Amino acid sequence: MRPPVPRFVRWAVALAVIAALTVVVFQYWGTSQYPIAIAPRGQAAGQAGQAGQARQAGPTTAQDANWTPTRWGPVGPADRDLLVMIRQAGLCGGSSGRQAQAQGSNPQVRTVAKKISTDYGDLDNQVRSVASKLGVALPNQPTVQQQSWMNQLSGQSGSKYDRMFAQHLRVTEGEVLPAITAVRAGTRNELIRSFAANAAVLVNRHMEALERTGLVDYSKLPAPPPPVTNATTDSPTRAIGQVVNVSPEQATAGINTNAMIAALVSTAGVLVALGLLGTGKRIRRPAPAGAQHRSTPRSYATRPTQRRRAAHRW
Repeated sequence: MRPPVPRFVRWAVALAVIAALTVVVFQYWGTSQYPIAIAPRGQAAGQAGQAGQARQAGPTTAQDANWTPTRWGPVGPADRDLLVMIRQAGLCGGSSGRQAQAQGSNPQVRTVAKKISTDYGDLDNQVRSVASKLGVALPNQPTVQQQSWMNQLSGQSGSKYDRMFAQHLRVTEGEVLPAITAVRAGTRNELIRSFAANAAVLVNRHMEALERTGLVDYSKLPAPPPPVTNATTDSPTRAIGQVVNVSPEQATAGINTNAMIAALVSTAGVLVALGLLGTGKRIRRPAPAGAQHRSTPRSYATRPTQRRRAAHRW
């Protein structure tokens, strides 16, 4: 038989095990509160690039010559381009609308042309007012391409004129609308934001009116842009150490799982400590043969015999 483990040794080992497990559990629990996700290499690089651009754009915006501070917010290159584009679209659309009212053969085309001409007149007043407040210079004539189309349209007549008017304006409005919404989403200027919102409503209304004429050939419209995809998303290569944001649901699930693991580890540690305390039970050594009857206590099994002998004596 192996010698018994001293009590103080058992207690020291048990306390050491409990202390070590407590430290491990608390460290594990602390790190589990901040779950991280490993980002694909391309995505991590993109986020790092965006962060760098944001840091560079922040302090230099006021000093950049392409940005002009105003009481309504800074005016950037995209804001100026939007005002110029709307101004030239209004010059082209307004002039074509006035011409189509007299030269169009389809009554519905003449009605739509009148509405477009009126709307572009109102929008032109707005764009000139905004540009004057923000100090943006505007052109006084359409682009060369717009002037070329207006000359071609003037040479048409009858149904061919109606179809060319509806088709070209529908294509133009479809190209202008995404540019308006893009500036509306990212502009820092209050006046540009309000003007872009009004212009988007007007242009979308023109598209619907032109489509109701039944003269728009949708197969000849520009193809929609392809969906934005990240080719590196499915790549098995991962960038170690890149931390990205995770959703609250993912974070909660991760914390719950880690808490369960920590509880199981704590329970296992306590059971191990209790087991160490219980394995040191002292074992009695067998007494010599001659002294066995003196050291061995009387068992409960001998008591009935003693009772019977006492009853016989009585």
